[in-house]
Amino acid sequence: MNKRYQAGFLRHVLLLFGCLLGLLVIAALVVTLLRIPLDLARYKPLIESRVSAALGRQISIDGDIVVTTSLWPYFEIQNLRIGNPPGFPSGDSGPMDMASMEIARVTVGLLPLLKRRINIREFRVTGINLNLVRTADGETNWVMGEHESKAVKAQVTNAPVEAEKAINPDSLSVDKLLLENIHVRFIDAAAKPLEFKLERAEGGAPLGDPMQLDMRGELLDEPFTLNLRASSLAGFLAMTHAKLGVGVEIAGTTLEFTGHSEALRGNRSTRLKLAAKGADLTSLDDLLHLDLPPIKDYQITADLHATPRKLELSTLELIVKDSKLVGSAVVDRSSAHPVARINLTAHHIQLQDFDTGDWTAEGGAPDPDPTDSTAEAPASGPPGDQAVKREKLLSGEALRRADIELSAKVEEVRSGEDYLGSADLAVTVRGGRIELAPLHLQLPQASILVKASLKPGMEASEASLRVLIENFDFGVLSRISDPASTVGGTLNVDLDVSSYASNTNIMGGANGYFDISAQPTGLNSGIVDLWAVNLLSSVVTSAIKDQDASTVNCVVSRFNLENGVMTAQQLAVDTSRIRICGEGQVSFADRDFKLVAVPKAKRAEFFGLATPLKIKGEFDDFRVSMKGGALTLGSTAVKFVISPVTTPFKRLFQKDLPENGADICGLPIGPRTQQLQPLPGC
Repeated sequence: MNKRYQAGFLRHVLLLFGCLLGLLVIAALVVTLLRIPLDLARYKPLIESRVSAALGRQISIDGDIVVTTSLWPYFEIQNLRIGNPPGFPSGDSGPMDMASMEIARVTVGLLPLLKRRINIREFRVTGINLNLVRTADGETNWVMGEHESKAVKAQVTNAPVEAEKAINPDSLSVDKLLLENIHVRFIDAAAKPLEFKLERAEGGAPLGDPMQLDMRGELLDEPFTLNLRASSLAGFLAMTHAKLGVGVEIAGTTLEFTGHSEALRGNRSTRLKLAAKGADLTSLDDLLHLDLPPIKDYQITADLHATPRKLELSTLELIVKDSKLVGSAVVDRSSAHPVARINLTAHHIQLQDFDTGDWTAEGGAPDPDPTDSTAEAPASGPPGDQAVKREKLLSGEALRRADIELSAKVEEVRSGEDYLGSADLAVTVRGGRIELAPLHLQLPQASILVKASLKPGMEASEASLRVLIENFDFGVLSRISDPASTVGGTLNVDLDVSSYASNTNIMGGANGYFDISAQPTGLNSGIVDLWAVNLLSSVVTSAIKDQDASTVNCVVSRFNLENGVMTAQQLAVDTSRIRICGEGQVSFADRDFKLVAVPKAKRAEFFGLATPLKIKGEFDDFRVSMKGGALTLGSTAVKFVISPVTTPFKRLFQKDLPENGADICGLPIGPRTQQLQPLPGC
């Protein structure tokens, strides 16, 4: 073969090779640019069996598995089901699988991989139902495969540090993220159910841009919106040097968090500025399953520092209308039983800003009567579908969750326009017991001291209450119910009660005493005198030319409590015309009472007109009757009573009582060191 022939042959070979190479390049470009889908349906049985064996549960793919060939290939899977492990209900034998998904698609750029970057052009997931279950013995359905080895666990523990070294903030990007119709239920036999619905989440973190994600959905049937902003996707996922911004609106409440999170040397730390506000705290009742107080127009701001073992709130501000409290709070989570310490101070507090009406923090709604045919039956279905009763803040379960130490100092306490002085408050919750020790309110000429203790039990509770009020302005109480009231005077209270009794009737086992002395000014006796003189004083007033208004001088009472029975040792209501003396018992154990009230006229003109009354019955069903029968007086009797003949005669047998009640209204009350004496005129 001559050289010319060899050269020509070589050229033809090279030309043929070039054509073939060109055809391959063209074919590759066609394949990549046209995104030719490859159906992997024939591989589904193999994929299902291999994944099922690896995860330890049944995996099924009822739809297609598609992979496309292009510079931006995508992987798509349809109608994926993940069953529960053995011992849990599954879609074949029970009401639910662990998870199901309608469609998931991820599109990845190939060329960025050459530069060690992961560029996800689109990540789309639609129609996920996730049921997470924890049984009463602590078993869960979300643990996949074999138990992790110590080496794997150590690797996971050190993940933040390794991620900090290996992940460049710009190495991972998502141009478009779209999540639709996501439904998550967490069912715990030992806790309240949690249900989360994500209608739509849209966002992304393109190369060189911050991460953003906008979400809307429902949490425990409460609609919410959430806006998340972060400096980078990689930093957010690894929680390394990630700047964060989160805004949430749910149940009439707005929450905002701004700051950063970092993980250095295995220690994760998050520092955020917190701002929260709402129109009514009770709007969170259904969300938290708590019976919260009806606090209106509240705002909370603080600097939050969170670590795995501690949560700190500094520069804390709590604003309710015109009242403002500042301070700090720390929650120590280093042990299984959290401990919270809260310190608050305030220059000014308006009690009307914290008006909670008839709301109470203790007790709870009674369970439905099983014999009541009208009661709503529990809903059927999987665990957690039943409605959950709102929990009282001072229920036994709530008090046992954490230990709390709260201290508060207020320089100026007001109720409307009334100045109540300064206040010190100390509250501790420890071992399921809450103690108020003490609340001290210091007024210019009066003081209030309150100590209390409560330890709720499953069926019975232990409680104690100590109240000492000295020279308190009675007008403050009157103006709470009627701001235009002109009533004044003083109030003294000495109460010391303890009890251990059923939760349904804690006073049924009460022991102690209750003393009260009230000396109001400017309070018209009104109906009291009308009853006391059998309504006749209003008839004869003109005849006796007595036009002066009758006023209440004081109320004095001393009660002993023994095993839920309160016995009156001293009981009197004194007005300028009459004195009403009482005796009897009130049984909190049996929820009934029996009292006798005997009015006595202070002037002879009304001597004999007063009619004793008996009050007897149950708390919600009692009767009032005249002792010895009803008294009926005609016009002749009225004229006789006020006649100048009988009036001086009756004065021979009765000593007039002081019109101002000075003989009983000045009796001191307080710790019972003095021997009780019968009240004059009683």
